[in-house]
Amino acid sequence: MIGLKIGLSTLLFVRTSIEDAIRASAELGAECVEIIYDVPHFPPDYDQRQLTGLRELLNSHGLGVSVHSSFWDLNPASHHRELLGLTLKQARRSIDACRALGGEIVVLHFGKCPIPESKGFLEGAKKRYRGFIERCLPYAQERGVTLALENAGGQPDIYPSTAEELGQFVAGLEGAKITFDIGHAHMAGRRAGRKDTGAAIARSIQKLREQLVHVHVHDNHGEQDEHLPPGDGDIDFKPIVGALRAINYNGLLVAEPWSPEDPMKAGRKAMRRLKNIFGG
Repeated sequence: MIGLKIGLSTLLFVRTSIEDAIRASAELGAECVEIIYDVPHFPPDYDQRQLTGLRELLNSHGLGVSVHSSFWDLNPASHHRELLGLTLKQARRSIDACRALGGEIVVLHFGKCPIPESKGFLEGAKKRYRGFIERCLPYAQERGVTLALENAGGQPDIYPSTAEELGQFVAGLEGAKITFDIGHAHMAGRRAGRKDTGAAIARSIQKLREQLVHVHVHDNHGEQDEHLPPGDGDIDFKPIVGALRAINYNGLLVAEPWSPEDPMKAGRKAMRRLKNIFGG
């Protein structure tokens, strides 16, 4: 996969500064970093003028960058007007941060519906989520940033809940693209009763090839969002690699392991596995 850049998410480094997270990523052999624009590294009162120094640090290590929009304690489908407004504000700040850092892609999370059993309530959440994305898209486009919406793990209280549902959603929104999360797709497949999730994920990648601009990689056992290094769960990556090669994917491939206790060990393992699995 010519042009593919393999990297790490700063999700791994929640116990250190953002500067040290960037340095650690470079030390571990990352070619790019996905900056989580959220606490603990970016509190609500963060002075974005400091992003100039972060961009210089990234450039000094030759690292590409993407930004994951704020998502802790937020909901782009909230029925609370105040929370929806705050989520929009943080999404726009994330877009501004991406531009300031020299990145081109901002990842946006899915919406949450606390009572999916209520049809009217669920439909309202879907409508609010669409309205939220429609407000974010022109803001991003004016700043030369691509919004890449992330697929979830098939949860009934999430919208869009699967890669297929996300694909249908994005198809109706000019300029919206997809961050394909392999770990989430595996969970969605297991929730749907599939055993051969690797093959199912490969088919999804083929179907979404025109919209796919970003990939998240982490592993799990199909029940919880464990965020393990690839190979520590039970995802069959072989057909997934084949699908990415078949569509000539050459974007960012970002590992998202979660290990606050020993981030360097988990990061080292994730980078080694990514390079072995995807041929980076």
